[in-house]
Amino acid sequence: MFYGWKLLAGISLIFFLAIGLTFSGVGVLLPYMVDEFGWSRTQMGTGYALIALMFGFSGPIVAYVIDRIGVRKTMFIGGFINAVGAITTYHTSSLWQFYIGAGLLMGLGMAMQTVIPGNQLIANWFYRKRSLALGIFLSVGGLGSMCTIPVSIYIDATGNWRHIWGLMAACSIIASIIAFLVVKEKPSETGQFVDGLSEAPQETTNEVKTKTSVHRSFESWRAIDAIKTSSFWLIVLGGSAAVMGTTMITSQMVLHLTSVGITPVLAGTALGLQGTVGAGGRLMGGIMGDKFDPRRLLTIGLLGQCVGCYFLKNTTDPLYVYLFVITFGLGYGISAVSSTTLVVNFFGAMHNARLMAIRGIVVTLVGGIGPVGAGYLADVKGNYSLAFSIYMGVALFAALAVVMMPNPQHPRKIKTNIEPQANPS
Repeated sequence: MFYGWKLLAGISLIFFLAIGLTFSGVGVLLPYMVDEFGWSRTQMGTGYALIALMFGFSGPIVAYVIDRIGVRKTMFIGGFINAVGAITTYHTSSLWQFYIGAGLLMGLGMAMQTVIPGNQLIANWFYRKRSLALGIFLSVGGLGSMCTIPVSIYIDATGNWRHIWGLMAACSIIASIIAFLVVKEKPSETGQFVDGLSEAPQETTNEVKTKTSVHRSFESWRAIDAIKTSSFWLIVLGGSAAVMGTTMITSQMVLHLTSVGITPVLAGTALGLQGTVGAGGRLMGGIMGDKFDPRRLLTIGLLGQCVGCYFLKNTTDPLYVYLFVITFGLGYGISAVSSTTLVVNFFGAMHNARLMAIRGIVVTLVGGIGPVGAGYLADVKGNYSLAFSIYMGVALFAALAVVMMPNPQHPRKIKTNIEPQANPS
């Protein structure tokens, strides 16, 4: 059996444990912490934004650590950093302690265990089925949001939110143990080849065109060359708009829904269901991404998030809540896989960790605007209507820009395509 599928199962479970519960779970915990400590929505949104910002800004650190000690050790250490952050937040008694524990430490720990190392491993092990592998990886991670349903019920019944931070710490350590036991850097370590083939695929070394509408580069781009292309920054724009929406929704949705008369249990359930539907969207995007152009899928995903935000903005009864769950969840799921797939498809596997780190800085910087901006506008205006309207405009603009994204042309090809000048003599 191709070890890549076993590896994929292992890193997907790590993603589920290390980030699925944490990102979604924080959205359920924050309203209870706000009530107990008397924080404003702006202060609360800033704490959530710190998690996202640290998750993205630590990308270059994660890429550097991977280059120095490898993916396996990076993921192993990251779990313990995540656990220390969760335990710190378990004992929190002040806003700054929450910022340090959840924002800085957990943001770094999750980055070391999840997206960048996971994407690098998938890029190393898969070529023809790369999008499918990414879809499975990201969808299993998204299933962690299902945990918000029992979390919401448990806290509502007991009033004790601190136990959830302890659970996050335990899950992070378990994820570290899985990484230590399962992760193999490349197929050559097991005597296998990419995609489980009997020999190395010629397409990865020769410029052979495959019969598919999906553009895959047969060149391993240098990071410096990739970031000079408009295509790279349009991918970043699409990913930024998608993440901005989900960070805003995850951090503010429960507060918004309860403020318009939706019960806390239904609001928490909707948050969990939205993530679950999003997991289905990621799997769907992964399956389609090997057959259909991911940039078109990214456009569709962003439009789905825009429509979902419209339903959330105008929620008056449970029907609109469920319409939001379906449209926004599927939209973000498809956007997440398509944006990630485009990076490795366009620029190759060798420097994927570095490119994902650069992308992550911008994406999470923009994503961090979501919870802070929405919290601020809610404090000023008394509701989230303006914040949701602004995001709908951002998502629509990004969708229109992404659909016009060109295929990048490698600098070496540009040079060889220049016709020689005629000899004037």
